[in-house]
Amino acid sequence: MTPTLLEVQGLKTEFRRDGGSVMAVSGVDFHINKGEVLGLVGESGCGKSVTSLSIMRLLKDTPGRIAAGAVRFEGTDLTALSEKEMRRFRGNELAMIFQEPMTSLNPVLRIGRQLEEPIMLHLGYSRKKAREHAVHMLKLVGIPRAEEVADDYPHQLSGGMRQRVMIAMAMACGPKLLIADEPTTALDVTIQAQILDLMKRLKEEQEMGMLLITHDLGVVAEMCDRVVVMYAGRVVEEASVRDLFERPQHPYTQGLIHSVPKLRQKVRRLDSIPGNVPDLSAMPPGCKFAPRCPHAMERCAAQEPQLLPVQGETGRKSRCWLTESDQREGGEGA
Repeated sequence: MTPTLLEVQGLKTEFRRDGGSVMAVSGVDFHINKGEVLGLVGESGCGKSVTSLSIMRLLKDTPGRIAAGAVRFEGTDLTALSEKEMRRFRGNELAMIFQEPMTSLNPVLRIGRQLEEPIMLHLGYSRKKAREHAVHMLKLVGIPRAEEVADDYPHQLSGGMRQRVMIAMAMACGPKLLIADEPTTALDVTIQAQILDLMKRLKEEQEMGMLLITHDLGVVAEMCDRVVVMYAGRVVEEASVRDLFERPQHPYTQGLIHSVPKLRQKVRRLDSIPGNVPDLSAMPPGCKFAPRCPHAMERCAAQEPQLLPVQGETGRKSRCWLTESDQREGGEGA
């Protein structure tokens, strides 16, 4: 069996606010195997990015904190580590590509310097050797004139070039797990395709696991092995990519897939999911998707369903009363 690289169990992350706190991530569970790409999908505000920041323990300078749960990387619970111990994992064993490179790169430091620092810290290289490795990484991600670009500042580069720099920085120390948070947002489709091809190639060459956070189902279909769908801070479905697209179980997943425009399909208007993601400070009782669900029953508004395995489908889970009803009917007829 392929060894498990990352295991997230019962993760709860809350944010302090006047008069109390709100739960942004509520009991999330998933795992990533070595060499596997797991897609984390959902609308804006569903908790995807907060989940990634919780894994990386990057909530220190925010009002957020991990309230419960475990994040085990190769058996080590990252939530139990001190900040000093966690720094040994970040950039070395775990790396992250952030959504907007311009806010992640230091505007007053040259590109080469920003790559050299983690290389010297984690790999123990001298400044000269770190410079050579930094230039090599820039070449590896397809940046022309790498030696000259290393002496540039972030504002001198295009969006696509800055994103390549971020990938080079994340990959510089050979991490075992890469977290990519919307790595192609705001890039044109040509650059997006180049970035995805680059990430796929580097992942295969270095045999690393990847958590790919996106709202683009086209990216999921191209890049991922399995998918976790999140809604209102909860996992509502988990499945292989093929199963998810061929037989979506949860009504929310069905809505996401139906809202994707189809080629050669003549439609007057795009399908959409009615309503909005609920306010974290005023979550509805019962199933959090019930106010927007076309299949909602009386029970949905009163009780929240559990995330349960789908009968007869290996590795598949759904958080829906319809799934539980199907299981009971299947059991009664057996």
